[in-house]
Amino acid sequence: MRARLLVIAMLAGILSVGGAQTAAHGETAKPVPVGPTGAMWSNLKDNAAYLDAFAGEQNRRHVEAESASIPPELKVVQVQRALMCDTNSAIPTTPLNGPCPEASGTVGLNYCDGAEPVLPLWRRTRATPADPWNPWVLAAYGGCPADLLPTMSVEDFRRLPLPAPAWHMQPNKDWVLVNMETIVYSTDTPQQLRTDLLGYGVDVIATPERYVWDFGDDSKPLSTHRQGHPWPGFDLFHVYEQAGTGTITATTIWSGRYRVDGDTQWHDILGTAETTATSAPFDIVERRAHLVATDCLTDPTQADC
Repeated sequence: MRARLLVIAMLAGILSVGGAQTAAHGETAKPVPVGPTGAMWSNLKDNAAYLDAFAGEQNRRHVEAESASIPPELKVVQVQRALMCDTNSAIPTTPLNGPCPEASGTVGLNYCDGAEPVLPLWRRTRATPADPWNPWVLAAYGGCPADLLPTMSVEDFRRLPLPAPAWHMQPNKDWVLVNMETIVYSTDTPQQLRTDLLGYGVDVIATPERYVWDFGDDSKPLSTHRQGHPWPGFDLFHVYEQAGTGTITATTIWSGRYRVDGDTQWHDILGTAETTATSAPFDIVERRAHLVATDCLTDPTQADC
């Protein structure tokens, strides 16, 4: 489960939250979502502050990777996760900056459905290794482990190489009969894909949800959630009323779920993707009945076969 900053404010103004804490009397506080306000963040003069959980985690990884080989006494940027003081202040602070001011609110919990909440991220800088450190400033909210992982957008989903499902028509020839049923059916097999998202491995399951059949004439496309069946139990078909040449285009609408490496939960993708497949051209013909001496399957060379 993904979560964001959760607080219960008892006073007017801005109340900051410090990760996973215990509410009064050992009870779990009911979570109430609260977003940032302009007054709070306008006072954060550090332009590198990242208030989104995922962006903050990316910043933390970048800073730690960049400074991994630098001795502590020579570093000019540090990041660390820590509690946030429970104070009604325009600028949030942390015990990393010294003892917290007197509490002036009631702190709620980041509820992560059993997972351990993640503490807020703090960042401090100094101009040179010889200068004193500036105070720690808020770089990102705390949250749940899933908040630190990338989210697959519908645009990401649509960029995946989804194969169009195999589909079939009957009669399975280079012609169909006018004024007779042309049968179509497809498959509903989910597709499993593996991709990369912002440096994280991601498993994706795409499932056909709807099919749209365009029969290439003036008829309205057929939209259905059914995959269809072959003859004799067919349930999707079209009747061409005019002889000529035709094509059929099948569009499949996919829903998707994904799971990022490091997360045990599957998440729905908010949107759908489409694939299309078009048949080769075929003739739409009229056939007349004729009497023949024997079955045309037995002797296809006889007249009128």
